Amino acid sequence: MKNNLLMSMLFSGLLLAGTALPLSAGEDDFLKPVGKPPAAKAQRRQGGEAMPPLPLPATPLRRSEKKRPPSPTALIGKVVWGGYIDYTWENGLTSRVFDWNMVSADCQQLLRIVKNYMKLEYKVQTIDIATFSGSPSEIPILYFSGGRSLKFTPEERGKLRQYLLDGGMIWFDSIVGSPYFYRSALEEIHKILPDAPIKRLEPDHPVFRMVIPVSSAKTNTGQTIEPAMDGIYIGSRLAAVISPYGMGCGWDNAEPSLISDAKIYQNRTATEIGVNLTAYSIGWFENGMAYASGETYSEKDKVASPDKIVFAQVKTSGIWNSDPGAESKFMRYLAKNVNIDAGTQPVYINPASMPLEDYPFLYLSGIGAFKLTTQEIERLRTYMDKGGFLLLNNSLGLNEFDNSVRQICAILYPDRQLERIPDSDPAFSKGPFKFVQSGFSDAAIVKYPGCSKPLLYGIRDGERYKLIYSPVDIAGGWMGTPRPGSVCYSTETALRLGADLITYFMTH
Repeated sequence: MKNNLLMSMLFSGLLLAGTALPLSAGEDDFLKPVGKPPAAKAQRRQGGEAMPPLPLPATPLRRSEKKRPPSPTALIGKVVWGGYIDYTWENGLTSRVFDWNMVSADCQQLLRIVKNYMKLEYKVQTIDIATFSGSPSEIPILYFSGGRSLKFTPEERGKLRQYLLDGGMIWFDSIVGSPYFYRSALEEIHKILPDAPIKRLEPDHPVFRMVIPVSSAKTNTGQTIEPAMDGIYIGSRLAAVISPYGMGCGWDNAEPSLISDAKIYQNRTATEIGVNLTAYSIGWFENGMAYASGETYSEKDKVASPDKIVFAQVKTSGIWNSDPGAESKFMRYLAKNVNIDAGTQPVYINPASMPLEDYPFLYLSGIGAFKLTTQEIERLRTYMDKGGFLLLNNSLGLNEFDNSVRQICAILYPDRQLERIPDSDPAFSKGPFKFVQSGFSDAAIVKYPGCSKPLLYGIRDGERYKLIYSPVDIAGGWMGTPRPGSVCYSTETALRLGADLITYFMTH
């Protein structure tokens, strides 16, 4: 009952943030032809004189045929779902409109645009979930579009869930801005991945700046808004996105003039978002594969040892486990390169109830806004005042998480400032590695211009920093996979910076 109430509140909030439900419009009002009416068939009459057929040669002519180039790789699977209606136009002609194919050339047009922008050629393929293998290697993106409500069977949800966990990505496009499709997509993705929160994407998310920076969006009603898209994460990767405004109409430059309540992005905005989405899906595919492979632990890893340094990660109200597997890769690096006896299996800590003093440092990471309860803040403060350390990491380097960190720090220590740690501090100068450059990704260079060394902030207790915050993503580098558009460190810098910080914690 409580979970249903929370989901109802979430859907209401996302609907208000995206597109309101028009009370006067029913579902079928959002399933109508998009574009111009078909032209009446021309009547053909036979003239009085006919041209005689051309004679065929007695001997077939030889001709050289060019070899066909290899077929492009299938990138998008346009999924068949739902039913249809027959719509009769004023000229008496009838068009059959299918739920899944209201704009028949949407994905084809998008991939033509992608080819112009990125010089990459892909194709779209029609997909039936029942016969689809479910492998992202076969089709990396599944595309659902429509105007009426989606509803999957338990078997379809199971296949789609495994597809996402294996590294695939799903796009839900409310192609004419239908609140029925949008709301049903939110409900279905929650049933597919019930443990993953659905979140309105931040304006500075990588998906809005992969190829073309999109800071504002124009709609068919003439409004200028922030680009609106909801997402669900597996790790730091967007596994599914839900657009409350129609994108496919803009890709094909088609006007849903028969749908009075249509809410779509104009052609240019739809194009820019579509190109970025495609680039994101391609660029983050390797991350999806890395998350899918998962971490395996031996029985030796699972045995608690008082001599091993344990990676203890704090749970929060937000998306806190944003890079599963990264901490294990990092601890293996420590054991091999810094002579630290590091346990490779992480421990996940509820700071309100679990003992904290057993761990020399705690790690808190995440995507977007998060909160800590009064009890959690008090216990973390006591832990740090008694000699423990807290390392905070901004996954993806987004502004929302940064704002939350600064608010939490102000509550933890209202009489102290979160200050930048200078290059001369022992956190940098006394560690096993030295830095001659920042190691920033392209996006980090743009966000923090002029930084020649890694960027860290901290709260000091005498000569010791008890809390250290990295606004540039460290754990993304630990994963060792490309993260285009992300404000993060290179793999080498991230591993070395992490090693310096752990050394600092262990010696102070």
